[in-house]
Amino acid sequence: MKLNFNSWSKERIRYGMKKCTSRKKQYDDPRVEWITPQLPWGFIKKYFYKLEGANNEQELQKVIEHIHGREIKDNELFYVHFGNFQDT
Repeated sequence: MKLNFNSWSKERIRYGMKKCTSRKKQYDDPRVEWITPQLPWGFIKKYFYKLEGANNEQELQKVIEHIHGREIKDNELFYVHFGNFQDT
């Protein structure tokens, strides 16, 4: 299943800023080179916000909550997909 991206992510991919994406499930997308084990959102937000394409942790928090339509707690688990998403 191919990963879909919102307009915020597409812009960051276009400028070469977004190198990973956090998802609730693992995706079998040919653009994905590596997927982490499940990690807590607080860890992802703190250490991967730049690789996610955000300027800071707060921006990434706003984006993920907009995507899910609810508050995302720091202990919630996600898989981080790393790859080259330029053809999005």
